[in-house]
Amino acid sequence: MVIGEGFAWAHLPKTGGDTTRELFQLFPGLVLRADPGDTNEKHLTFRRRQDVVAGKVLAMNIRRLPAWALSRAQHVTREGVYPDYVPLPLATTEEIADSSLPDLRLEHFTDHWRLDIGVFLRLEHLRDDFLDFVRRFVAVSPERERLVHEHPARDVGDYDHDLQRWFSPAQLESLYERNPRWAALEEELYGDLLLDPRASLPGPPQAP
Repeated sequence: MVIGEGFAWAHLPKTGGDTTRELFQLFPGLVLRADPGDTNEKHLTFRRRQDVVAGKVLAMNIRRLPAWALSRAQHVTREGVYPDYVPLPLATTEEIADSSLPDLRLEHFTDHWRLDIGVFLRLEHLRDDFLDFVRRFVAVSPERERLVHEHPARDVGDYDHDLQRWFSPAQLESLYERNPRWAALEEELYGDLLLDPRASLPGPPQAP
């Protein structure tokens, strides 16, 4: 988690959190407190820090649902899950499409939907969304803006990111049906759902 004078940002896994954490560091004085990036504490929820985040603008990253689900499945095959971190077999696309895990993750980070997350930073538009967010709290010079746009993505997963090689349209439809909360949020933030696996995501893959 990254905490500033007027905001608190939580690191939802597989949404570009490591990159975002470094972007905050490009603005000296903006961050009052940041959890270590090399331990599971970086994924602490707002509820775990409710004593210091009360009254602040709450922010979190988000990502297109199929890309998030695939990234998470790939991550588990490389690093496993907390606390054992033992690599697990790659889930089939059918298993991914039938899973409600994405909504469960959102439920976990929103304290069972009781918290109002005021700002979502979209991974596919991370740098623009990040700049719009930090302008609420600090002046952004042209030089700082340049640094944000030129900052490299971190921890990009080394796998095929082309969704049409993984999912059929029916599988994508199933995935959204299994995760209605994420689907509603995605439609609000992006204007649509990614139901066509041939649709290209803007720009190169960002860090998960």
